[in-house]
Amino acid sequence: MILFKNSKEGAHVLDKEDPLSCFRQRFYLLAGKIYMDGNSLGLLSRDAEEVLLRSIDQWKSLGINGWLDAEPPWFDYAEELGRRQAPLVGAMPEEVVATSSTTVNLHTLVGTFYHPRGKKTKILADELNFPSDIYALESQIKLKGLNPRENLVLVKSRDDRFLEEEDIVEAMKDEVVLVLLPSVLYRSGQLLDMEYLARKAGERGIPLGFDCSHSVGTVPHYFDRWGVDFSFWCNYKYMNSGPGGVASLYINKT
Repeated sequence: MILFKNSKEGAHVLDKEDPLSCFRQRFYLLAGKIYMDGNSLGLLSRDAEEVLLRSIDQWKSLGINGWLDAEPPWFDYAEELGRRQAPLVGAMPEEVVATSSTTVNLHTLVGTFYHPRGKKTKILADELNFPSDIYALESQIKLKGLNPRENLVLVKSRDDRFLEEEDIVEAMKDEVVLVLLPSVLYRSGQLLDMEYLARKAGERGIPLGFDCSHSVGTVPHYFDRWGVDFSFWCNYKYMNSGPGGVASLYINKT
């Protein structure tokens, strides 16, 4: 067990005992700087550089034949990358695919899971969520011919920084047909209890999804075991795919 000591010396001890410290040498670090912006753009790894240069060389030598003859074949990149990411989120290989952008995947997933009917027409989200997620939800509601002001319910924060899981569960009313939440609040860094929230939504028969852009690559996920219905995330933050890197999505087969 590693005990935390709030001091410079304590930090050095944690660095020395960190079992992942060897990975530091596999990244290009900025000289004279402590990089704290992985939440916005991860640094370039030597592994990624090697793969990128190899892909460019294969493009140069194979041309269109690279779709099937490259190693690995370009044609299967989306599924292959999804297969490699699946263990990070506790999913089966066929449940994850690397594709599109975060917001495009959000539209795709909400368009798939949002089926308003009768009195069940509302999407439940939160007021601290990333603005682009809220814009996408509003668009999906409009596509169904409904009014976002009436059909998008935003859970309020008690202090403008954090959310209480009990408040979220309390808002899972009978008229809610879909729940979308962030795994981590990007302003405060709060990690929501995804397992608890998925269980409570499941008990009410409400599909629940998470935007995991700020958690995948930093903490363990067990989507299948938790009963999460769907999720999506970007890969240029803690997954270090680089600027413009495609996003990923997950759908629970069960």
